[in-house]
Amino acid sequence: MANPVKSNSKSKLVSKKILTDRISANLSKKHSLTKNQIETVLSEFLEETKKSLIKGEELRFPGYLSLKTTIQATRVAMNLQTKKKMTIPAKRVPKVKFSEDLKKEIARKK
Repeated sequence: MANPVKSNSKSKLVSKKILTDRISANLSKKHSLTKNQIETVLSEFLEETKKSLIKGEELRFPGYLSLKTTIQATRVAMNLQTKKKMTIPAKRVPKVKFSEDLKKEIARKK
């Protein structure tokens, strides 16, 4: 039996501030953008992404990922404590699909 891949329980969290710092460090050699300008661009990007998904639009970032929403069908679930069945109504949920190239790059990194 093969060893299962264990998830890293101490995975690092990259916040918007850390991402801003990284982008600022990478761009400092090429462009003269301040950290505040970069944070504003990131905030606006995230806001527009949210608005697009709420409208039902699909976002594609070739070579990275695509974001869209789909309708999750009505389903029947059971309360495990009372054993009572209940109907969960249909709802729209976000979906993300990563590019094959990105999946391969991630798989190579150990």
